[in-house]
Formats: sequence, C-alpha cells, structure tokens
Amino acid sequence: MKKRNKCIPRHLHPDPEHWVRKGQSWKAKVAYESEDNAWEFLNQNSKLKASGWHPYLCKVCSKWHIGRLHN
Repeated sequence: MKKRNKCIPRHLHPDPEHWVRKGQSWKAKVAYESEDNAWEFLNQNSKLKASGWHPYLCKVCSKWHIGRLHN
C-alpha cells in the first residue's frame, strides 16, 4: 500500500479566516450578513461566548464569521 505525503506546503492551505478544516477537506465557515446577526447567534450559544469566540469581518467574502483567531 502506497502512503501519501501528508506534509502539505503552507502556501497550499486555504485562508483560515474564511475556511475551516473538516476531516480531510476544507469547508467555508458560516457567514452572517451583519455583526448583529453574528452576535445574536453567539448570545444563543453561551458556551462559545464563554470560550472567547467573537464575530469578525472576513476579508475574503466581506461577511461576518465567528471565531477565536481575530480581535
């Protein structure tokens, strides 16, 4: 059985601001039309809010996502 090289060069990875890793593929994060909609989702999910998640404006799609990476 032939083994695949799992070491992927960094420049081939999608921008983590817009994409999330799902198993062996990448999937677009949930996009919200406004910051208010993103906050509304966070307020309904107190565990995410307590873990430090917050909305941020994505440079890729110009919509709002929720994550821990951005201030």
